[in-house]
Amino acid sequence: MGEANTAQHATAVIQVYCASISDRPMEFESYDDYLESLVDAKGLQYFGDRENLISLFRTGYRALTKDAFEAQQSTRQDTKDPYALFSRNVEPPDEFLRELAVRERPNRLGLLSTIIYIRCMRKSVEISGYIDYEEALRRVQRDLPYSNDWKTIFAGESILRPTPLDLLYYNSRSRRTLRNNSRNYRILCDPVRGLMFRNLYDRKDIYPDPVTGYYGTNTSRLEIFSSSAYEQVALYDHVVRKNY
Repeated sequence: MGEANTAQHATAVIQVYCASISDRPMEFESYDDYLESLVDAKGLQYFGDRENLISLFRTGYRALTKDAFEAQQSTRQDTKDPYALFSRNVEPPDEFLRELAVRERPNRLGLLSTIIYIRCMRKSVEISGYIDYEEALRRVQRDLPYSNDWKTIFAGESILRPTPLDLLYYNSRSRRTLRNNSRNYRILCDPVRGLMFRNLYDRKDIYPDPVTGYYGTNTSRLEIFSSSAYEQVALYDHVVRKNY
């Protein structure tokens, strides 16, 4: 009876220890390095041998299996590689998302600069604003706050919303309005035309006011009737003429 209680206690202690092990695959280049990082003095105390402990981890007990590790590493490469398209191998279910997918590569290459206007509702709160598409894509590579999970957005599994780091952000509940210049645009206010965005590469101005019908040199506007997730969506496409 005493031996049974001891064995149960030992099992419980080992489970608590294993539950506390960190599985941080993104920090390691190889699966073996990842497994080695999980070995410490406490684990050796419980299991007595490094190889036994690593063999236990390889089974997936309180650690990632090799297949799961490699899958996460692949995801990391897709996320960090500035040339990897988030929309690759994804079939966007919505017209808005399909239009974004078409524009992803030329925005990454700097041939096109798209500003996204979005107005959407979230728990009866209106969130609206303007997003510098290229900067929002690049934000992920730099691990900045408010980085979007673009793969799930393109797949229709999550919603693209303006954030406090985008060009313009408005929240109806807090009545909070924020504006931020980006690497591509400076926000200006013209006494006649009102709000405008100056492209910092070719110095051309983009006028977002839909009433005038003129949006600037080499700039067009496309309004999209999207799914119920978005109240209003418009894309301002500016063909960048860089001065080399």
